[in-house]
This record gives sequence, C-alpha cells and structure tokens, in this order.
Amino acid sequence: MPISIGLDIGGTNISAVICDERGNILYSHTRKSDYYGDQYLRNIEEIIENTIKESNDDISGIGIGVPGTVDHNTGNIIVCPAFNWRNVQLKEHIESKFGISTFIDNDVNIWTLAEKYLGAAKDYDDFVMITIGTGIGCGLYIGGKLYRGHSFEAGEIGYLPLTIEAYNETFSENNFGFFETKASASAASRIYREITNKNIDCKEIFLQAKQGDKIAKKVVDDIYKYLGLGISSIFCILNPQIVVIGGGMAEEGTEFLNELTRKIKSLIPLDIKLSLTQTKKYGGAVGSALSIFYEMNSKGTVQTNVPI
Repeated sequence: MPISIGLDIGGTNISAVICDERGNILYSHTRKSDYYGDQYLRNIEEIIENTIKESNDDISGIGIGVPGTVDHNTGNIIVCPAFNWRNVQLKEHIESKFGISTFIDNDVNIWTLAEKYLGAAKDYDDFVMITIGTGIGCGLYIGGKLYRGHSFEAGEIGYLPLTIEAYNETFSENNFGFFETKASASAASRIYREITNKNIDCKEIFLQAKQGDKIAKKVVDDIYKYLGLGISSIFCILNPQIVVIGGGMAEEGTEFLNELTRKIKSLIPLDIKLSLTQTKKYGGAVGSALSIFYEMNSKGTVQTNVPI
C-alpha cells in the first residue's frame, strides 16, 4: 500500500506523520518550530530525514502545509510571516534534497482536505474549516473542491475588519490582522496580560473563567463575541452546509462549541451548523500526507484509493 509523509508547519509546532492512503497514521512526531531558532529550513529538513528513517517502505511523496500564502501549483511560498519567508521555493528545495515528489499548500487548506476525507465534513461538498490557535485561519471547500482565490489568499479571515475599531490600527501581511488580534488564543493571552501583568496561556484563561475569575471571564466572553461576529459573516456570505472548528481553542470541546453557536444565533437568523474537528491534533499533517495521493489521482499519474 502506498505511504506518504505529511508535515503540518505551525508557528509554534511542526507535526510530522507517515500515513497510508486511507489516512491511517503509521508514525507521528511533533517538534517545536523554533527548535533551531530561526533556522526553519534546517529544522524541516531534519524532521523529514528522521521521518523517512522510520519507514520500511518507499515514500510516494511529501506533503507540507505552511502557514502563509502558497502557490500550490509551483510550491512557492509567496509569504509566510511566522517564519519571515518571502518567495521561498520550498517544493524545489525539498525535492532537490530528498529526491521525493513534494506538494506544498496553505496549512489550513491541507487540514480542510483531512476533514473532507476523514473528519466532520465527509458528507458535505460546501463547508468551511476554521482554525483558532496562535492565529485564525480558514479553508474553503466549495462545490466539491478547495477554493483558493485568484492570488491564493482566499480564507485569510484573520484580517477581517469586523468593526469600525479596525480603522484605528494598521495591519500588514507581516503581523496579525484585526480578527486575530481580538479572537485568537494568542490574543486572549495578550489581552489578559495587558490587564493583569500576568503571562498565562489561553487554556489557563478559559479554566480561570470557569472558576469565576472576573477578568478571565470578560476576556473569554469578548473572544466569543468576536468569534461570533467573524463566523456569522462567513455564514452570511457563503451559506456553507457546516463550519468545522479546529485549532487549540477547539480543545475546549462541546461547551466551547455550544457557546459559540449561541453567539452566532443571536446575531443572524440563518440556518447554521457547527462541528469540532474530528481529525484533531494531527489533522493538518494527515491532510498533508493525503494531499500527495489527491494530487496523484487528479493528475492521473497514479490511481490510489484516497478517501475522497
């Protein structure tokens, strides 16, 4: 059975898996993105090298999801603010070093494929995948295929200027957008720190809110309100069958999903449906691995049983 390597490159962690064409994980590993400081390529190369060593079979390909704007046709990283990359020919670099066919795409697009193949969106041809973690990302699956936009920037919802407050600030591709500065996990930590001078992560803030901490409760409630604004906008514009939520904040579980649903329903009278990711921690890496088989099928180079 064909196998492939998938990498999910995040601003904080890099996850790697070996998968078969059905999405079964045969090996997995996670390492900090800054393991070698800002030598990100060195880190990625070593992760791939170590992953290859874990396989007893030939690798069909390497799929990589990157947090930035990617030309998936050429494998060029147009811009990746998290690593300060611009016009990095990652596909060419990886193929030259390892001699293995490589496919590169935006990380949330890749995760979106995993949800379609194996997760909460298996039964839908029109859905949106939203990841809420260090930043906020979005993958659009419309009419039975990924929609990337004319310049590969579709789904960059972190920049959504949700209220007139956005006019008071300046945002560029090298920093967080307005939506991300209000509703991401890193935003929760920053806002709490600005008020209390205490540096705790988003998970701890949600926990303290449940325990009655007034400041934490206010931070969490505002997070829900901004998420409600952003996701309501998506339902109004695209009318997806379902919105799937992933990322670190999704680990808050059913309570998080229920409160988010209440916030959205208080804003719009439309038919909405939300779900938490079913591919979970390694969803992005698995999607990257499966993207290899998807590309093989779409180009007719190899017929595989990729679950699409």
